[in-house]
Amino acid sequence: MLDILDYTKQELVSNADFWQFAQSHIEKPTEFKGVSFVSSIKFIEENLLSRYEKVTLILGLSDNGTNSIGQRLAQLTDRNEFVKYGYQHRDSEFTKRILDGSLKLYFTKKNLIHTKMYLLTNDKDYLSFAGSMNLTEAAVNRNLEQLDCDYGKQTDKLYQCHLQLFEDNYKQAATFLDAKQMAGFIKAKNEEQLQINVYTNSVDMITSKEDADGDTVVLAPAEVKQFKDHNSSDEEMKQLSAKEKLSVAQTVKLFGDAGHKKRNLENIGKELYSLTQVIEHTSRTNSVEGKINREEDLYPKPVLFYNNGQLFESPRVGNNVKSQVLKSDLADERLQKELQLFSDIAHEYDNYKEVGEGWQACDFMCFLFEAPWLWKIRNMYEASNTSKSREDVPLGVALIGQGRTGKSTLGKRLAAKLTGSGNFLDGGVFDSKNYALGKSNINMTITTVLSDYMYSNGPVNPMMIDDISPDLTTRPYFDRFIKEITNNRSLTQPIPSFIFTMNRLEGDSKSQFSLKPEIMRRLWYLSFESTFSGDANEREDKLNNLLSRANDKLYRYCQVELAKFFDDVSPTTEQLIEKDFLYPIKYVLRQAMEQFDMFDQVKGYFAENYDYSLFVGRNDWTMLINQAKIGSDLTFIKQDGRLKAQINKQLFNKVSDNTARNNGSMMMDRYFQYLPRKYRISYQHTSTGFIVDVQNFDQWLNSDTLEQRYNGSADAKNARDIDNQVKLTEAITQLTEATKEKNKRHHLFGWFKNRG
Repeated sequence: MLDILDYTKQELVSNADFWQFAQSHIEKPTEFKGVSFVSSIKFIEENLLSRYEKVTLILGLSDNGTNSIGQRLAQLTDRNEFVKYGYQHRDSEFTKRILDGSLKLYFTKKNLIHTKMYLLTNDKDYLSFAGSMNLTEAAVNRNLEQLDCDYGKQTDKLYQCHLQLFEDNYKQAATFLDAKQMAGFIKAKNEEQLQINVYTNSVDMITSKEDADGDTVVLAPAEVKQFKDHNSSDEEMKQLSAKEKLSVAQTVKLFGDAGHKKRNLENIGKELYSLTQVIEHTSRTNSVEGKINREEDLYPKPVLFYNNGQLFESPRVGNNVKSQVLKSDLADERLQKELQLFSDIAHEYDNYKEVGEGWQACDFMCFLFEAPWLWKIRNMYEASNTSKSREDVPLGVALIGQGRTGKSTLGKRLAAKLTGSGNFLDGGVFDSKNYALGKSNINMTITTVLSDYMYSNGPVNPMMIDDISPDLTTRPYFDRFIKEITNNRSLTQPIPSFIFTMNRLEGDSKSQFSLKPEIMRRLWYLSFESTFSGDANEREDKLNNLLSRANDKLYRYCQVELAKFFDDVSPTTEQLIEKDFLYPIKYVLRQAMEQFDMFDQVKGYFAENYDYSLFVGRNDWTMLINQAKIGSDLTFIKQDGRLKAQINKQLFNKVSDNTARNNGSMMMDRYFQYLPRKYRISYQHTSTGFIVDVQNFDQWLNSDTLEQRYNGSADAKNARDIDNQVKLTEAITQLTEATKEKNKRHHLFGWFKNRG
């Protein structure tokens, strides 16, 4: 609620509309000058640029003293978002107005300000506001705010006082963004180069000279030193918020012990840009022996983050360890050796199983290796002219199946070695008793921690959680989380992914996992149902051999090559990526394997991505159909010239345990979800059952299960009897017609003979 004290009329206007009040108290204002604690691009574009021909804003900060050092550095960092928007939206009103000079943005350069004042003018009149309201949607429309206001002619002495107040703030401001800067920034060849340019420019603006003029931000050495000394210790760092930690780290990076800016770095802007990629998290201040106190302690280590087209290994904020770019010198025989390991792992899951599952194993490793770059593909899909969208790129993969099928071996032990991660997790660690602050339940804890990780700033390597409860995927809060993280159009920066393994036991309600298409679109299910076969000792030796050979050399090689791949993606390549989100990693691996004539070893796996919907439920459906009673559970009909089977609801009571989560209706819905849409088997189900196309159903099962049931049924016998009767009738009719025709010809011949 906004209250405006009208000095001119000496009255209080309660619950006022800021824009309507302004419109009614000054005629056609052309210029808006403002000083606000904060604002946003959206607010400026929607509320200011649409109303005023010229806009000048000074963005300030609250509080003074030593804490302001960190705030000013944070403001320098935030500057990149405004420039990035202009770079990405060159046709926007915001960018156009910056470039033509009718929008100018400034910010604090020395003494921090807390002013909120707005001055609207036309050729002769003015309208002035001062008070608590910032230029934000919340302040204008929802918060309890108060403004003092007066208005009149520009010849009035009071107008000069208002103008002087604005000028006093202007003298304390440096250029945040103007036409000259924007015109230079948008020449950057890509967004990574843009960020480096912005940070370099921002750092160049910093000075320690008290009498500095122009667009310089003054950080007094004494204040910098006091700020660093106060916050740099481990104990003090624990007390800081995530943003404050980042500000401390930036200050330490930029300034020497005396509080002066370091001059010995070749590119201090790039160093600052690298530093902003470090994960931002708030550490827990309480510590309980033997319990998890910080969520970030669960995150994969080392942390990988994306920067300027490459991946870096980074310590957590506060660690005095330099980030290192991920490099690889893998080549020749050493590269061939690691490629052979990749192939051997896939073939282990194909050759040593009753039913081969090398396809799934190969696709999982491809996902694992490409995971740090999925965010780029999501952005590419969103910008494409096809029906593809960012949610078509799964940010998670789940290895699902019975116990002892090799899921954890592949998804945790081998995956950890292949990526160099030292701490892939077990589901049991998320029990509330392991947390200092406690959690409501394991599924909720996993979702919360996973959400924290996915929204953290910087990391791109996947978090892996072994042996979770499959019913996590059915929980409404997990449903909301995965839809939000995959649909979020603002998540265009590097983000991580996640890996699950889960045991499937169809008869157990806790083993029920979501088969909803909108979940399976976002969480890629890989099936591991078949047990290992052959001699147990031989299999054990093979597995131990793989584990002893496993390392992250090929993973590092692929990251370096993927960086080169994404540095220059042609329209033709984009089309290939739109057809298959794993195309980039398949391309890199194929190029490497073809050097050694090895590609044939995995060629079959690369042809098409594994589709879980084609396999899940086939055994369950086959067994269900075999025990169905024709006539009551199952009836056959002809519809639109095709044989159809009507599946009645009572059939699903045979696989129900009569619990709330496993009743007949629930099982009917689950079995319907099993049917892959691509085979056009069934379109919808009602409360009484559904109808399936027999031929398409058997094509999915890769057998003639339903056709055989029909052939042995009374329906088929009746159909055959009817068909035989029809054929007999047709034959008799044809014979009768033929006899008539013969007799007719005979009589005609006799008539001619008699005439002769």
